[in-house]
Amino acid sequence: MNRRLKLIIAAGVAVVAITGGATAAFAMYQADAAAELRSSGQAGEQADGYLGVVGSASGAVRAQVDSVNIKRRAYYTDLAAKRGAKIEEVAATTACELFRTKVGPGQFYRGTDGAWKKREGSAAVPLPSYCG
Repeated sequence: MNRRLKLIIAAGVAVVAITGGATAAFAMYQADAAAELRSSGQAGEQADGYLGVVGSASGAVRAQVDSVNIKRRAYYTDLAAKRGAKIEEVAATTACELFRTKVGPGQFYRGTDGAWKKREGSAAVPLPSYCG
């Protein structure tokens, strides 16, 4: 992981610690919605930091995924502006953490190769090369 990505991760942790309640409430709501979608098998985490639809899903599932991603994009935009980073860098850095901590056994993820894969058992999700 290069120095810039490490700084972005540290900045994200600091923002959450400093802003406390509002950010924590937002993160909890977003995490609950994303967790429910991941658990359904109809959505999964992607290497770009956004949630994606796995296969063909109903319009309602697509709308839920879009809602989560709109909120993520707003968060990434805000954090990138505060840290002088690119939105894509913040999103990719977040993807590293999501892959490490949020993709559970039997849930889907999409790496940089663009293919959906299911996490099997306790095997770790392979991280993109930029995660370090």
